[in-house]
Amino acid sequence: MWTGSHGSDKVSSKLIDCLPSSQFGRIIFTSRDRKTAYKLARRGQLVLVPELDESVAIDLLQKYIPHEHDLGKHEDDTKSLLKQLTCLPLAIVQAASYINENDIPLAEYLSLLAEQEEEVIGLLSEHFEDDSSKNPVAMTWLISFEQIRLKDKWAAEFLSFIACVDSKNVPRELLPPPGLSRKQEIDAIGTLKAYSFIYERQADSTYDVHRLVHLATRNWLRREELLVPWAKAVVDRLDAKFPTNNHQNRTIWRRYLTHARYALDSQLIDQDGKSRIDLAWKVGNCLFSDGRWKEAETLLVQVMEFRKTVLGEEHPDTLTSMNNLADLFHSQGKYEAAEPLYKETLRLSKKVLGEEHPDTLTSMNNLAGLFHSQGKYEAAELLYKETLRLSKKVLGEEHPNTLTSMNNLAGLFHSQGKYEAAELLYKGTLRLSKKARRRAP
Repeated sequence: MWTGSHGSDKVSSKLIDCLPSSQFGRIIFTSRDRKTAYKLARRGQLVLVPELDESVAIDLLQKYIPHEHDLGKHEDDTKSLLKQLTCLPLAIVQAASYINENDIPLAEYLSLLAEQEEEVIGLLSEHFEDDSSKNPVAMTWLISFEQIRLKDKWAAEFLSFIACVDSKNVPRELLPPPGLSRKQEIDAIGTLKAYSFIYERQADSTYDVHRLVHLATRNWLRREELLVPWAKAVVDRLDAKFPTNNHQNRTIWRRYLTHARYALDSQLIDQDGKSRIDLAWKVGNCLFSDGRWKEAETLLVQVMEFRKTVLGEEHPDTLTSMNNLADLFHSQGKYEAAEPLYKETLRLSKKVLGEEHPDTLTSMNNLAGLFHSQGKYEAAELLYKETLRLSKKVLGEEHPNTLTSMNNLAGLFHSQGKYEAAELLYKGTLRLSKKARRRAP
């Protein structure tokens, strides 16, 4: 409309050409869109309006709140409220209007902001009137969202994706779609930054979104019946990007973890969908590796129950799930919970894979390790010896798994005070390890 950049072949004149020009005056534009502002400002005369600082925000709130609400006496509530409202002037005025109309303290309004997102959106959608505005906060943002969707498809997609993950530290590489040109990326991110919907952390190429914008975007998607499809698309994307719990991937999984947890907690998607279960499996194992055992347990139990139901208890993936959950219980000292899982895994592994299969040997070794931890030395010794015998037969005496079995048996002898037997095994393990390293290419 202003510059004729859209459908310009049908525009005989641009609106900007109709504005008067004189050295004796100035025209002031205000805009939520920085890109438009740059096009309209003469000779780059652009003034960016910063966020309110806390002291000015407090003054604004006090202006609209009756003086019987002495903000100085409720300093903590006042600062918490302004933080929740991101010091946004329109949100502050709307909050004051609601507080006045319902004659409630600041603390009660704060409690409303802590409710479920649908309740908060309802609060932000409350109509109010003052000298400068009649639109509630949520409606003001909805108008901007619609403009973005019309102007920049990829910016709308980025914003929709961000609405379905955590609002802080969203990595650039997670944003869809793959294969976008560098220019399209820059334009899309530039549009969202121009509307102040996202803020870039230059140090690590991540983006933050104000909580209220995050909520309002989700509300917009819900109104357009797009929230569920986007929630599923985000889980699919995270499943594709989230790494295994190999220690070399630790930096990556910690970068994605908060967003994966947010997506997995969503009740909008099929809780038993393949992508969700696969993501839960990877996240659960990474949480286990990070020592976040309670969080890991919830996810690993979900995965195991799903695999038992859908794949059957004899499926290799189910056996792996049972074994990993048993490992988790073992690490937490929950020996009574771990033991039946280890035993069942071993029984089914022998039945399905055979007693000489490497996975079966791993199950034997794990159960022996549990017996060792419980002080059941005789039972542990029998299993360790059987694991070692079969490992030598199937894998060879220089295989890493065989060496682990030897070392574990030596550790058991050590615990029992059988030092001579332990010494022989420790020395044998060391000798074979050196031999294997020399053979390695």
